[in-house]
Amino acid sequence: MFKKSLILLLTVILALSAVLVGCGGNNNENVNDTTNETTNATDNATENTNNSTNDATVEDNTAELEAAAETNPAINRGNVLTVAETGFDGIFNPILYSNKTDANITDLVFNGLIKVNKNGEYVPDVATWEVSEDKLTYTFSITPGIKFHNGEELTSDDVAFTFYSIADPDYVGARGPAVSDIVGVESYRSGEAEAIEGINVIDDYTIAFTIEEPNVKKITDFGYGILNRDYYGFESMEELEALNATPMGTGPMMFKVYEVGQYVELTTNDDYFEGRAYVDGVIYKVVPAATAAAAVNAGDVDVAQVSASLENYDTMTEAGIAEVQEFLGNSYRYIGINLRLEKFSDKRVRQALWYGLNLKDFIDAQWEGFAAPCLAPISPVSWAYPDTSELNSYDFNPEKASALLAEAGWVDTDGDGILDKDGEKLSIVWTSYNDVDWPLNLIAVAKENWGALGIELEGLLMEFTAVSDLVYEKQDFELYNMGWSLAIDPDPTAIFGEDADVLGGFNAIGFHHERANEIFRLGRSEYDQAKRAELYAEWAKIANEEVPYIFVSIGTTINGVNNRVHNLELDTYDGVAAQILDIELDHLNK
Repeated sequence: MFKKSLILLLTVILALSAVLVGCGGNNNENVNDTTNETTNATDNATENTNNSTNDATVEDNTAELEAAAETNPAINRGNVLTVAETGFDGIFNPILYSNKTDANITDLVFNGLIKVNKNGEYVPDVATWEVSEDKLTYTFSITPGIKFHNGEELTSDDVAFTFYSIADPDYVGARGPAVSDIVGVESYRSGEAEAIEGINVIDDYTIAFTIEEPNVKKITDFGYGILNRDYYGFESMEELEALNATPMGTGPMMFKVYEVGQYVELTTNDDYFEGRAYVDGVIYKVVPAATAAAAVNAGDVDVAQVSASLENYDTMTEAGIAEVQEFLGNSYRYIGINLRLEKFSDKRVRQALWYGLNLKDFIDAQWEGFAAPCLAPISPVSWAYPDTSELNSYDFNPEKASALLAEAGWVDTDGDGILDKDGEKLSIVWTSYNDVDWPLNLIAVAKENWGALGIELEGLLMEFTAVSDLVYEKQDFELYNMGWSLAIDPDPTAIFGEDADVLGGFNAIGFHHERANEIFRLGRSEYDQAKRAELYAEWAKIANEEVPYIFVSIGTTINGVNNRVHNLELDTYDGVAAQILDIELDHLNK
């Protein structure tokens, strides 16, 4: 474990190594452009000075805002950006959180070594980096003078502490793979070594990580927010977890308060190293998904991502105080199939389920132009997106579905209308969550479509967390549905790789395919992007043919944005956190 008592020992060891000598990829999804304007603080100061010396201008502006506030009540909420969110787990720790809502908070409170810019490219955040010729050592040079919210300077020791925490034998989060390939981590986790050989603090602002073998996507493992060693130092993992709801980092926003089930409030970091944000803070307000569009239209929130539909689109723009911003998501929705079950072991059965489901009409009716069919586990926004003309389109074809089922040995031998094989009825339980409508509607369609084929379907509905527990922690399901928000790098190992087929792992369906695993390995060691694209195109064909998932749809993401919000253009890789330094609000001071 990375104990408080071990910190001093490591400091001494690393200091000696520095005398002898003389991390960040953001999670595939957290990397931002370090070229954010560094003049915000100066600009704000100048603007404030100008305003304070020109009372007439202030009065004129106030009159305009007061008039605008009569139809747009958001202007009365002051210089604080309010964003709708469905809820939080309250795990605001960048190495422990497990859902996107908590990540929205950590993205504002913490910085990683690297981040992702709006083009989906990895760029420096608090550090620049170099990779050795043999692709094994990543050396980061940290920008001096970056301060944590407690006033302490961020140094290499904090970076080392963060990665040691992930490598701790008692670590309970999902970031373990980010350090597993670092030299010496296995010995450290097993207790054979007191330090990790492959983490080398060279000086206060330089740290190097050495991995066991080349990995083209390794840079993505260095984007997790850096923890302050003094604030987060722990004797037990429970001590680290105890700070989940009171995060403290170096980011543009500082944590203020978390009211469970209500909101998270953040305040602006006046001393942020890239300049102070124009806004005075951010509130993430818990708003049920069903009422988020109405909240935008009423001016109760400034920004809300809502379920893509014409109804929500029209609702958000009805009052004329908000616009809708759309972009294609790096994500897809799917139906997962438990491949461990005998009835799903034959790919012809899985293909029949796909052919026998009228997804095109369902997608048109459900998302009204805000989604398209999905044929493989790669989004069109990715450079690895395959030529779909080479993939089976799985157009609705009940006759073909019936033929495939018959080939696989499923026929109605007793005339009761339900297919059977070796004395077993083709009866399926579909486990789903009931807090959004698309799964419920799709289950209804599947009951009708598959029922016509002689397949009996039962929907088992529960809360999302319960579904997640059954699927990932217990692997106790037949079918289930969910969606993946994908990493920037298209490597699918974390979802479909053999090592992810463990309790708690993402390969809950038990997918194993020799050539696919070889492609995953080759893709991680290939540094020519064109060649990687060829490999992933082959993987797309395998996934399309083997049907580990029934791929449902790729969706458009829509967000309502109040007209008082300026300089916010939401896109696939460019969210609120990435643009927080540029956002300005029309507001009346309280």
